[in-house]
Amino acid sequence: LRSGDDVRITAQLIDGSADRHLWSQSYQGELRNTLALQNNVARAIADQIRISVNPQEQSALRNVRVVNPVAYESYLKGRFFWNKRTADGLKVALAYFNEAIDEDPKYAQAYSGLADTYALLGDWQYAVMTPKEALPQAKAAAMKALELDSALGEAHTSLAFCLDGFDWNFEAAGSEFRRAIELNPGYATAHHWYAWHLALLRRYDEAIVEMKKAMNVDPLSIIINADLAELLSLAHAIDESIQQ
Repeated sequence: LRSGDDVRITAQLIDGSADRHLWSQSYQGELRNTLALQNNVARAIADQIRISVNPQEQSALRNVRVVNPVAYESYLKGRFFWNKRTADGLKVALAYFNEAIDEDPKYAQAYSGLADTYALLGDWQYAVMTPKEALPQAKAAAMKALELDSALGEAHTSLAFCLDGFDWNFEAAGSEFRRAIELNPGYATAHHWYAWHLALLRRYDEAIVEMKKAMNVDPLSIIINADLAELLSLAHAIDESIQQ
């Protein structure tokens, strides 16, 4: 919930099988500290359900920066329209990511969003731009994101997609995807695009496993659900593909 520059997150833990309320807690802070607030919630939930958080995850939860609220909101809107996967949606996303960068020129995630948008604008499915027009801008934005934050999983994913789709450098792309997933295993797009990378190599069984990981992270994503169906078809799992 948001009121002006203040934001409140309320987390509840419920035993679904018994519909039994186990725990709840509210966290409040300024919008500019929203990433730290989210991490506090993540740590509290990890503690409540008694899962072990490895040193890398602990480091990620501690390593948060203050965000510019206006830039953050523009970034979220950019991802919303980017996820629509339409030509018009991508054009709107482009404007929002540029807004975020204008507001905060050192906002690495916004450059990653910009890279992903240019990459899709130049993709055959949308064909808003030619690959020759889109590639340099997509790759430059991905490299800028990595320059600003080399530990950003989203940025490694952006670069990997460019290496796959434009350079056909599958070995380098695979390394970038694996690094992205290592840094941020909860980023659905990393699993989603890594699945297509594996499919390009005809490793369909592995690709389907990876796509299902993406769907587990973001079960309401239309593009991930649709692409799982397409992957199943490529793997000749026709009945399952039709069901999906």
